[in-house]
Amino acid sequence: MKRALGLLVAALALCSGCGLTLTDVPMPKLVSGPTYALRLEFDDALNLPVDAPVKLEGATVGQVTSVTADGYRADVEVAVSTAVHLRSTSTAEIRLTAPMGTSFVELSQGRTGGYLPAGGTIALAATGEAPDVSDLLSALSTVVTGGSFGDISTIIKQLNVALTGHTGTVRALLSRLDTAVTGLNRQLPTLDRLTGSLDRLTRRLRGDLPTITASLTDLSRLVSTLSRQRVRMIGALGALRRFELQATPFTEATRADIVGQLGSLRTVLHTLLGSSTDINGVMAGLAAFAKGSDRAAPGDFANFDLTLLLDPSALAAYENGTGGLR
Repeated sequence: MKRALGLLVAALALCSGCGLTLTDVPMPKLVSGPTYALRLEFDDALNLPVDAPVKLEGATVGQVTSVTADGYRADVEVAVSTAVHLRSTSTAEIRLTAPMGTSFVELSQGRTGGYLPAGGTIALAATGEAPDVSDLLSALSTVVTGGSFGDISTIIKQLNVALTGHTGTVRALLSRLDTAVTGLNRQLPTLDRLTGSLDRLTRRLRGDLPTITASLTDLSRLVSTLSRQRVRMIGALGALRRFELQATPFTEATRADIVGQLGSLRTVLHTLLGSSTDINGVMAGLAAFAKGSDRAAPGDFANFDLTLLLDPSALAAYENGTGGLR
C-alpha cells in the first residue's frame, strides 16, 4: 500500500514538473481506422474549427485537419475514412449543428465521374456555405425595419419629385442619350480597329524604346545647346533684320536698272553664243600660235604684237544673223 501510494505521489510530482494541462491532451479521433486526405475550397469557412466533424448522409466519416487562407479563399484539409469513396462530382457544404451551434462539413456523394484519389480537391464551384446567424439577423432586420427596401422607396419618391414638371426635358434627354448610344454602337467596329492599331503602335514603340530614349537624350542636349546660344541667335536675327531693312530699299531702287542691264547682257550673250564656232577657231589658232612660237624662238622670252578689233555694230549684226567675224 505504501509502495503504491509512493508511486502515485511520484507520478503526480512528475506531471506537475512537466506543466501538463488539459490542452496538452490530444483530442480523440472522430473515426477509427485509416484515413486519406482531401482538400476543399470555400469562399468563407464560417469560423470552421480544426477537428470539426466531416459528415456524409448524417454519419461522421472524417474530421477537419487544417483551415488556411489563400487570398480570398479558404482551403480546408480533411481526413476521410478509407471506407468512404467519393466521386469527382461530389459536393461539400459548411453547416451549423444549430443556429448558435458549431460548424461542420457536410459531404454529398456525386452520381457520376471517377473516384477522388488521396489528396484530391473539391473545387470552389462544388462547395458552399449554409446561412448562419448573421444572415438570419440581416434578413430579420430587413423585415422589421424595411432594410434596403426603405431606401429604394425613398429614392423612388425623390425621383417622382424631381421628374414633376420636367417630364418633357427628361424624355428629350433620354432620346438624345439613346441617339448617342446608338451612334456609339455603330462606331464600335471603328473603335475596335482603332484600339487594335493603338495596341500595335504601343508594341512597336516598346520595341523601339531604346532608340526613342537615345533620341530624346540627344534632343535634350540639343535643346540645352540652343538655350546656351539663345543670346547669340537673338543677336544674329536682329542683325539679319537690320540688313533686311537696308537691303529692301536698295533692291527696290535698283531693280529697274538691274533688269535693264540683264536685258542688255542678254544681247551680248546671244551674240557670243551665235559666234561660238568662230571664237573656238580663233582660240584654237591662238593655242597653235603659242606652241609654234615656243619652237620658233627657243629661249626665255619672245616679243610679238597682237591687235584684236571688236566692232560693236558687227555684234548687233550677229544678233540679226547677217554679220561675220572681223
